[in-house]
Amino acid sequence: MKKNACFCLLMILGLIWISPAQATPIYADSLVASSFVTSFGSGDVTGAPDGGGLFLGDDFDPPTNPGSITVGFSGGLGDGAGDDIFVVDVASSVNETANIYASTDNISFTFLGMVNAVANSLDINGLFSGAINYLRIDNASTEVSIDIDAVGGYYAYEPRDVPEPASILIMLAGLLGIGVSRIKKS
Repeated sequence: MKKNACFCLLMILGLIWISPAQATPIYADSLVASSFVTSFGSGDVTGAPDGGGLFLGDDFDPPTNPGSITVGFSGGLGDGAGDDIFVVDVASSVNETANIYASTDNISFTFLGMVNAVANSLDINGLFSGAINYLRIDNASTEVSIDIDAVGGYYAYEPRDVPEPASILIMLAGLLGIGVSRIKKS
């Protein structure tokens, strides 16, 4: 009976330990560039949502010119389990659409996908390797302007340790040695 209770306790602790924790949102900390935007409320798209931000268009609906913003993340965003990037819009219309692009250097951008005011998050899912230091959001509609309050991600970038070639050779030599010793014993 004690064995079963201990086993159950260990299983529960194991499940708690391996269960992924809910990621804390990481918000853009700088507005790097903008074109054809109209401010509303605070006019700020950095930091946590505050009910104000930028319409991505030079006029209220319909925009004469669809707008664009580029926001920065000083620590970089990474790819995690599930959705990785989100855009907070103050409306809830599927017609308010935007294309999302990611960059490490603010020069070369990779298209990640399209969001709208309702389906407002994306899973990077290996589309971008490395730290995402910049996100560019382009209005994808000529009929309405997406009204962005905040932009963020769920996972901080964590570089993966890549073993150097000498370490790999040492490990292979060790494995070869183990294999040779087993062959000699049999």
